Amino acid sequence: MVAVDGNSGDDNVLRISRAHNVPFYLRAGTNFLQGVTGKDGVEKKIFDSIVVSALGAAIPTAATVTDLLEKNKVGVVEKIQTGYTELEYGKRPHIMVTVKRNPEYVAPPKKEKASFKVPETPEALTTDKMEKKMKKVLKEGGKRGVEIEGASDMGGIKYFCCKVEEPAGNLDMLVESVKAMNAKSDPSEEERKGGSGHIGKTVWSMDVDNNLCVCAYVPAAETDLCNAKAWLENTLELLGAKVVPVREDSNAHYAQVLIQNNSETNIFCLKMRDYVIQHSYTFLRAKGLIPDADDDDDDDEMVFGDDDFP
Repeated sequence: MVAVDGNSGDDNVLRISRAHNVPFYLRAGTNFLQGVTGKDGVEKKIFDSIVVSALGAAIPTAATVTDLLEKNKVGVVEKIQTGYTELEYGKRPHIMVTVKRNPEYVAPPKKEKASFKVPETPEALTTDKMEKKMKKVLKEGGKRGVEIEGASDMGGIKYFCCKVEEPAGNLDMLVESVKAMNAKSDPSEEERKGGSGHIGKTVWSMDVDNNLCVCAYVPAAETDLCNAKAWLENTLELLGAKVVPVREDSNAHYAQVLIQNNSETNIFCLKMRDYVIQHSYTFLRAKGLIPDADDDDDDDEMVFGDDDFP
């Protein structure tokens, strides 16, 4: 181990922390090495090489980023330097990876942003008979949206998994609850509601012992990083409910499913419900969108679950 200078002021240093996910730093590294045009129309400087630098718990993220830069043929790893850096509160493991620009790199064609249709509200939920119930569903969803927004502001979370009570196993009501979480907050209202439309989420609800319903949502701008339908299908597979199809109107923006007890396929909602959140996070960790569960020695980023709120 050698001492590593952690205070380099070079413009070509890509400093990795847990404040952002792997796709964010992969884009940044690609832009450093292959160029990008800013919002002002001015092309940013292209570097012949960059140094990917990370401390402590951010080192696995740096390793993933450099590996992807090579796999995508953006650059080639030239040197890896490991050591430690002296900080006010002690020494921290430090890695610095030099990545040289690949002049033969060809950027993949840009994908056109798909326009995803938000699930429509079923007419059955808009009747006078359902008015009182739907007020409770939307109130709970709006309140949870505010809580999720607050958790995001406090801990920098970008994805969240939780449950709601009011839909009680009704999938249509659950989707309306999630839509209420995502609704823009109206500053003129006395009680704030919603406000978490920029945060991806998986939300579940269940009745007494059957009808476990799950809705996955990803902001339209983020679906290249995390596809809601793929997220939900992966969660179903981990739950042992791969045979249950997601609803036909599911897409990369909104995806939803209703799971019912079925002894023939060994599906029992009561056994599955407590693992929805756990398996939803497994998918996110595999894609580098949230830190690993055992990376708890760095508090740059916090991950919240359903139990974090009363």
